[in-house]
Amino acid sequence: MATPDRAQSLLKSTRWTARIWSIIIFAFVLLRIFTPEPYATEPVAAVDWFLMSLWGIAILGLLAAWRWELLGGLITIIFMFNREICWLALKGYWMASFLIVWLFVIPPAVLFIAASQMERKLK
Repeated sequence: MATPDRAQSLLKSTRWTARIWSIIIFAFVLLRIFTPEPYATEPVAAVDWFLMSLWGIAILGLLAAWRWELLGGLITIIFMFNREICWLALKGYWMASFLIVWLFVIPPAVLFIAASQMERKLK
């Protein structure tokens, strides 16, 4: 069993790892949003805006997790999953390359949820 000081230290490092990771992801997303697509020849379809908005909500879940760790982490995971389901339903196929986004977005959400559970156990 970890001592209270060690558990507190682990909680703090878990929380800040998740926060720093979420800032990096948010910065990347902002960069991606405000950088024009150089090879775009047509306007973006409404269905694509909808699907991108689901990713956006997932990223906002990471930011919400700064205040509400459990809720923000769950929002992120749920909307990432929903986005994949909606893509499959609307487009009719799925792309394995979407898992790359999962590799970057889901871990901080899981860390926020873990920090929430650690804090609950400490109280």
